[in-house]
Amino acid sequence: NNEQAKALKVAPTMTTSRRSRGRKSTLKTAAASVLGVAVYSLFSEESYLHNGRRYLTSELEHEMEMTAAVPAAPISMPAPTAVADDAESVDFTYLISSHSTLLPWAQNNLVDVHEGPVQSPDATNMFWHIPKAGGTTAKQLYQCMGKTLTIRIGIDPRHGHDQTDEIVVFPPVAGKDWNTVNVDTTIRPGIDRARKMGLVQSHTADLIFTMEPAYAGEQLFDSQNKGRIMALFRNPVDRLVSKFYYLQTATWERTYKPEWKKMSIVDWAELPSEDENFMVRKLSGKRFNEPVNEMDLILAKEFLRQRVVVGLMGEMTESFRRFNIAMNVDVHEEKNNRCIEEYFGNKDKDSGVKNSNKHPKVVEGTPEWHALANKNHLDMILYAYAERLFEEQKEIIDSYTAKDLEDEREESVQVKV
Repeated sequence: NNEQAKALKVAPTMTTSRRSRGRKSTLKTAAASVLGVAVYSLFSEESYLHNGRRYLTSELEHEMEMTAAVPAAPISMPAPTAVADDAESVDFTYLISSHSTLLPWAQNNLVDVHEGPVQSPDATNMFWHIPKAGGTTAKQLYQCMGKTLTIRIGIDPRHGHDQTDEIVVFPPVAGKDWNTVNVDTTIRPGIDRARKMGLVQSHTADLIFTMEPAYAGEQLFDSQNKGRIMALFRNPVDRLVSKFYYLQTATWERTYKPEWKKMSIVDWAELPSEDENFMVRKLSGKRFNEPVNEMDLILAKEFLRQRVVVGLMGEMTESFRRFNIAMNVDVHEEKNNRCIEEYFGNKDKDSGVKNSNKHPKVVEGTPEWHALANKNHLDMILYAYAERLFEEQKEIIDSYTAKDLEDEREESVQVKV
């Protein structure tokens, strides 16, 4: 109990911006420590070996089982010390009293993966765009269907809405029937602006695209205006190899890197990179200069399990079938059906991949593969878990339609009565 109390103790108030940033990190670590005990038991059957060290060992599992067998005495907690306005506050009352293994914003702001569109009809859909993992296909498919998306083009100055403080929905491309909103939810400053403008509360977007799932989930949504999150995942090594070759030639991209043409993948892998354990980092809400660890991985796995409709780039047709069910898209409507046929009607291996770039493959077991896999070992573990969830979620997503049919039958019986 003393150790638990120490882990929950709130540091004294810090007033300077530097101390506030330090306090944020301290509070996140304390919160993760509290949640980690509960989350660990969900994954204790797994064991991973990396660089000679084994994580999530059977010895620790046994220790936790012994601890769980002894009823814990109630923890008496003093009221948290007030923090500076710009520091992040952690709800320790929630962490102590709740059975949830999610952080408060994830528990309260996002729809559980077991809740279909009938149970949460007002939830706003959000797509986590992982670079080089099929996100462009998602944009193009739902543009084809005439949906309203929040993407970077919404703040293009040429449209004249980038400085407006009110939500504006408009068609950014002449002759096309899809719309966008005058916000950019792919990055943090754009998310802050969208929050101030009340994007989610306006219910104007059919699908919010972001590259900051944790930050967007915490900032854009609330308990009265929840979000439903979905994402496409790709093997981290394959994703990074694709990026390496793509940015060597993509002159139209702001991150165009012609100097990479002179580098080998092994040399490139040694460079400091924001892509290092990219998925775990983004789900933890950490920035490029903040290290991620096994606790972040555990929390990321739990977040995926409870809150994310998981798709795989290698299973595009099935993935978008599930996304359409979760978003309550009528796939029998003529336009929607035509778009699905256009993107997924071709049964070859590249079906649905509209932004693919041809490049040499990196084979597992080669020095190049090991260089990227070792540097991104947390993402490799998370991706393996996403593959497992993809298999498990089929029954869950299919139950959405089963519940719809059941509700329709009940309504039909009520009408007849």
